[in-house]
Amino acid sequence: MSKQYKQVEGMVGQSEKILVISHRKPDADTLGAAICLKIWFDREGKQTTLACIDKPNKCFEFLPHINEFTDEFNLESFDLIIIVDAGASYMTNFHKKYPNLFDFKQIINIDHHASNDNFGKINIVDPLAASATVILCRMFKFLNVEIDSDMATCLLAGIYNDTGSFMHSNTDHEVLKISADLMSKGASLAEIRKALYGGKSLSTLRLWGKVLENTYVTDEKVVMSVVKDDDYDLAGADPEHLTGVIDYLNMVPDTKFALLLNEDRMGHVKGSFRTRKSDIDLSRIAAVFGGGGHSKASGFMLPGKLEEEIKYRIVSEDKSKKSLDF
Repeated sequence: MSKQYKQVEGMVGQSEKILVISHRKPDADTLGAAICLKIWFDREGKQTTLACIDKPNKCFEFLPHINEFTDEFNLESFDLIIIVDAGASYMTNFHKKYPNLFDFKQIINIDHHASNDNFGKINIVDPLAASATVILCRMFKFLNVEIDSDMATCLLAGIYNDTGSFMHSNTDHEVLKISADLMSKGASLAEIRKALYGGKSLSTLRLWGKVLENTYVTDEKVVMSVVKDDDYDLAGADPEHLTGVIDYLNMVPDTKFALLLNEDRMGHVKGSFRTRKSDIDLSRIAAVFGGGGHSKASGFMLPGKLEEEIKYRIVSEDKSKKSLDF
């Protein structure tokens, strides 16, 4: 990636106004990566705009510049666009609001999803990287970019998020080494843990209770649960409060993978997959429904609502077609 890193350095150096875009329904990795880039660019005297189609969750308020994200901008006013942690071009969701977005010639794509469609002029995409923030750490090291305490916090937050608080199998030697280095630069793991996983509201717990109540295991050893609009009302919660509960479904022993289906209150059904198996590629299953992600963590979104009765059919990994009917 050294060639691409130098190209990024060159494009940044030649730009005055830079737009950094995070993916829809942002998590700590896309937000941390975007903010970290802004801090770097601000230091270099660039005018940087942070953009996201959805407003970041309140749990990310510990991140610097978190309130500066906008969904309104003049595309023509920028010299350079950088999109971080978007597993495919549509994941920004800005293509609907700005149809000419990907006609822009100067786009840098930084991502770690196997489903990435290489939509940038420069594509720094490594599916083996634990997070987009890990890729940034590599790039900063190569380019000798100084990481201050704010940048370290942003980077560690992204790593902590995408490794499932260091519990997922992508927590390798590199992840632990980078994380230790970021802590030495001022990142507070305790603060990050508390913000991302340290507290749950009563409404969130009620919603998670409904998810667990609805959980069952299919004959094909798939853990499934369903959340409908009425469940949010009963719990006094919103779809964003489901974050993290899929990992609990994935803890059921002797199962292939977990699937959580939920209505998003905007006319869509979202599917989230998780697995602990090394011989199952969930990104291939998610791709059947227009989604994607990683082999062990993927998802999709479809227009519509869930019916009262959900029928399912899981076709095994050695078949050419995989489908879920619901």
